[in-house]
Amino acid sequence: MKKSIVFFILLFVSLSASFQSLMAQGDGPRSFMLLPKGVTGVNVRWLGMNQNLNPTGTILIPESEVKINVFPITAFHTFSLAGRFAQVYLMVNPGNVTASAKKVPPVFPLPTTSVSASGFSDGFVEFKMGLAGAPALSLSEFMKAPMRFSLFGDVRYWYSGSYDPSKAINLGTNRPTYQLGLPMSIPLNKNIEKPTWLEISPAIMIFGANNEPPRGTFAKKIEQAPVLSLESHLSHNFTKKFWVFGNVLYRLGGATTTDGTENDNKQNMIGGGLGAGYQFLPYLGAYADYGTILSGGPTNATSNMFRIAVSFTYADIKKGMK
Repeated sequence: MKKSIVFFILLFVSLSASFQSLMAQGDGPRSFMLLPKGVTGVNVRWLGMNQNLNPTGTILIPESEVKINVFPITAFHTFSLAGRFAQVYLMVNPGNVTASAKKVPPVFPLPTTSVSASGFSDGFVEFKMGLAGAPALSLSEFMKAPMRFSLFGDVRYWYSGSYDPSKAINLGTNRPTYQLGLPMSIPLNKNIEKPTWLEISPAIMIFGANNEPPRGTFAKKIEQAPVLSLESHLSHNFTKKFWVFGNVLYRLGGATTTDGTENDNKQNMIGGGLGAGYQFLPYLGAYADYGTILSGGPTNATSNMFRIAVSFTYADIKKGMK
């Protein structure tokens, strides 16, 4: 096989590699793309956030300031399941948080002076499968197939990160979270070298209860209503290696309840951001973006985020071209 063909195949696969991220910031651009089977990758990111949400971004904390640095590391692999595209993920999320607040619901008691914690924020395991327009294709079949609409079913289990009920602040949530989504990707042109993609993902997050709330709450149980979200990304390649994108994320719900009493922290917010990516090598790509909450709703949610993501992708060219 000519080296130029091998280069192009690796480049396309790496450009479409997934960038899974945090709960509140969404998965990021080009996370919902169809890939060939037999692709393995590792994504490493840094996210710096200043917001009035907890470290996972799932609970609104009015009149607080929460500064977070996390470094999510996600490994993934694609394969065939009954002739359909399938993908598995595992994410771990080390980091640190510093926070202060004057008036907060009992879910997150903080003094006016700042407190901090380090360790692991919530991570996840995930399974995604093609539902429509997403067959399991070898590299050879993938390169010959036309760009197409693809719809996936996505099931994700978020496990708790570091948690100590004796502390006022934790990176972990001390509860399970279940996420169901229907991500899809839509090609807006047919140029495989300079594609334009629209990605949309409606999802619901269902939270377990925290039966050991942090100290100072004087509570026995903290529960949270489900969160509905709609994530969207529009991306375009100006060259084979350079691409730009815009993000939009809408979230609704998620009010917490402390021992049966609802707290005034329901989310109804719209976030957005812009960024750019570059493919340094066929198997190594990166992007950077900035995101913010454009409309915080009645409870005035705020967040500013900087993100840098690096993706390493491997595909067995010889095996995939058979």
